[in-house]
Amino acid sequence: MYAYNVFIKGTLASLLFLGLQAQAGEMVGKYRLAEKITAKEMKAWDISIFPDGKNLPKGSGDYKSGKALYDAQCMACHGENGKGGIKLDPYRGAVDTLVKSKGDSLISDTPKKNIGTYWQYAPLLFDYIRKAMPYQSPKSLSTNEVYALTAYLLAENGIISKDMVVNKDNLAKIKMPNVDGFICDNRVDTKSVLCMKNCPLPGEKDFNKGVKIDPVDHLKSDCLVQPKINFKGK
Repeated sequence: MYAYNVFIKGTLASLLFLGLQAQAGEMVGKYRLAEKITAKEMKAWDISIFPDGKNLPKGSGDYKSGKALYDAQCMACHGENGKGGIKLDPYRGAVDTLVKSKGDSLISDTPKKNIGTYWQYAPLLFDYIRKAMPYQSPKSLSTNEVYALTAYLLAENGIISKDMVVNKDNLAKIKMPNVDGFICDNRVDTKSVLCMKNCPLPGEKDFNKGVKIDPVDHLKSDCLVQPKINFKGK
């Protein structure tokens, strides 16, 4: 009886092994983890907006519409008029304030990072809102709603007037207060030439020497650089 059980078990194990081998042979080079994405599906996700306004969609929005939308969908987390923010949990601080208050600065003893003090390009604000907001249902806003919220927040920060209608043609031309507050980081991990002695400082002639910069295609640059934009005032 014992020998019979051993024979049956051995036979079943052999058949299982042969079956797995055959299956493995069929799957050579095939991981079967996902299906190939179509161009149409890719287009739905390829919505990144560049600093110079590239890829901004058609549409528009104004302060009045943006305020109504903000009060309904944003104020609960970000506070009235963008000056506040709930505490998410015991391990993280409160949601960042969106609107600059008098005296807010990045160079004070208590730096305040918000749209009015920190953000470098207006189109990137549109990009972030469209992709990530509102928190509970990201990507649910229409294009006009995103433009309206962008106009509202820029106006509340005193960057544009409250009667300005924001659209794809003028958003990139809005000059942000901190547009010149960023530098191209040329440390070793950004593919720069290694320097250990008498290294140039930020702002000096050879500071970005060795850094690959393409002002037309930002994806080909080693770091985000300021594109050539003809900024307009308020």
